[in-house]
Amino acid sequence: MSRLNIAVLQVASTREKDANLESVKRLASRVKSSPDIVLTPEYLMLDPTGLGRDAIYDAAEDLEGRWSRELSKIAESLGSCLLGHLFLKTPSGRVANAAVLYSRDGGIIGVYRKTHLFDAYGYVESSFTEPGDELWEPIKACGASIGVAICYELRFPEIFRTQSLVGGVDIFLVPAAWYRGPGKEEALSVLSRARAQENTSYVAVASNAGANFVGRSMIIHPLGYTLAQAPPWEWVLEHEIDLREIERARKSLPVLEHVKPHLYRYLMKQG
Repeated sequence: MSRLNIAVLQVASTREKDANLESVKRLASRVKSSPDIVLTPEYLMLDPTGLGRDAIYDAAEDLEGRWSRELSKIAESLGSCLLGHLFLKTPSGRVANAAVLYSRDGGIIGVYRKTHLFDAYGYVESSFTEPGDELWEPIKACGASIGVAICYELRFPEIFRTQSLVGGVDIFLVPAAWYRGPGKEEALSVLSRARAQENTSYVAVASNAGANFVGRSMIIHPLGYTLAQAPPWEWVLEHEIDLREIERARKSLPVLEHVKPHLYRYLMKQG
């Protein structure tokens, strides 16, 4: 299977969990294609902006909770792999910022807990979020080798390059809640396109369209140009990708073959 249908559910999250879940279901019902992979934004369950740590923790669930069960049902009903986003409770009293990949039959394939937290531009995600301690290990599912990163992690090319060298990623799925601000829309686009071209992989970004965020989800070609992009408001973005384009890109731009880890000793020492 060389062609895959990608659907991005660009939800506009609020502080109301029930309303957000209904938004996910509504957008899922609008999908016109038969998607192989469905992607949802970061902060899908809840926009935590301005909420205290306790309120966010109280809203969090676990992998057996209602939200996870409902996302599982959506994956099964669409017959698609679905990357959902959850706030998961942890013993520390902070939440895990988690991307959860569901299979076509609704089973959980993998869970990634965001490792690089958004403590920038005056925002302190670590005040309520417990960071993960492992990168996502690429998984072959629904016709593609899938890599995962979350939002702010677009600013860390090491995350993407590591997965590329370990697993030969076909497509990176990136849930995001990209806060508004001067130049932020352009930054999201530039970083997403750079990560695609650096690794000659597709990149699909599901960007939250809530009041505090920029929206503008996108699907990027392995050579770094935009194939499809959503507007700033709630939207379903659908696009068919051709995996043969990855091989063509890597033949013409063999950057992964030219990587020289022995020259990057400083990065290794820092670890």
